[in-house]
Amino acid sequence: MYLSELDPEKLKKLQWQIMQNVAAAAIIPIMRIGDELGLFKILADNGPCTDKKFSELANIDHRYAREWLLAICASGYCNSDEEAEVFHLSAEQQAVFAYEDSPALMIGAYDVLSGNVHNIESVRDAFKSGEGVEYQKAHPCCFQGTARFFKPSYAANLLKKWLPKVSGVVEKLQGGGSYADIGCGFGISTLMVAEAFPDAKVYGFDIHEPSIDKAKSLSEESGLSDRINYQAADAKSYNGYFDVIAFFDCLHDMGDPEGAARYAYEHLNEGGVIVLVEPTASDNPRENFHTIGQMYYSFSTMGCIPTSKSQEVGLALGAQAGPKKLTEILANAGFSDPKIAHKNASNMVIEARKK
Repeated sequence: MYLSELDPEKLKKLQWQIMQNVAAAAIIPIMRIGDELGLFKILADNGPCTDKKFSELANIDHRYAREWLLAICASGYCNSDEEAEVFHLSAEQQAVFAYEDSPALMIGAYDVLSGNVHNIESVRDAFKSGEGVEYQKAHPCCFQGTARFFKPSYAANLLKKWLPKVSGVVEKLQGGGSYADIGCGFGISTLMVAEAFPDAKVYGFDIHEPSIDKAKSLSEESGLSDRINYQAADAKSYNGYFDVIAFFDCLHDMGDPEGAARYAYEHLNEGGVIVLVEPTASDNPRENFHTIGQMYYSFSTMGCIPTSKSQEVGLALGAQAGPKKLTEILANAGFSDPKIAHKNASNMVIEARKK
């Protein structure tokens, strides 16, 4: 029946769209190999160079090296001469792929994508059972990838745009106030706050003990271990009372986000503030049908929904929950005047205060 209803032009358009997505997916292992072997940095530091010279510098097989170079050139991630014999990375490509401290680094996204591939079987089974997949059981590269993926955004926005847009937060932290980062992961955002506000009392909590161990290690490497107290705890079991409690890209992952918000309310000092950073989304799912929405709905299917459903309540908000649901959760938890304090194409900052 469907064959008689096919529109040839629409079919061609859909097939081409699929080919584009297949091509984008096919590069995932190529990027991971390049990242793990340090190939982007080697090319950035030594280009332009021939494929032969590149293979020698990287200490890898020449034929594999050439095919890898051709693959990333075809993807627009590298450049070559007319004969495709000499290769180099542009300044922009170096910034995005080669250097870990770059404010434009995006290579960590491929860690997350690889982790999702590793998690296919467990999530597939969850589709049938309706159960969740525990966050702690995700592939290790998911945790690393999440930290690397979000770090440039946090570096560009956290101290310059997000926190200053929430009235009174900067002043509280400058004055030695207490700050709790819930779901801190590797502590990337926690480190930034501790460095920017040396008088603040900074805490980081996460349910994943290996991530807390990594956060402690990074704080020691940064010389900030005396300013941050890290503890393994979930969003309804940490101890202490705080002036600011932050949830960065994690409230939607929680099984009981309203319970987590209520617990935060109870652990805020008078006049305290809760700060949520969540993916920008419309309350109408159809308005999220675009490139960013495709990415977040896919990440959510493989990570956010299974994680939430593995926990108590299992609300499964998803990464594209939208501001209406998120502000309602805060209001139901007791907060006054929850509202969007700042928004860009990828993130929105929601604030609310203890009554």
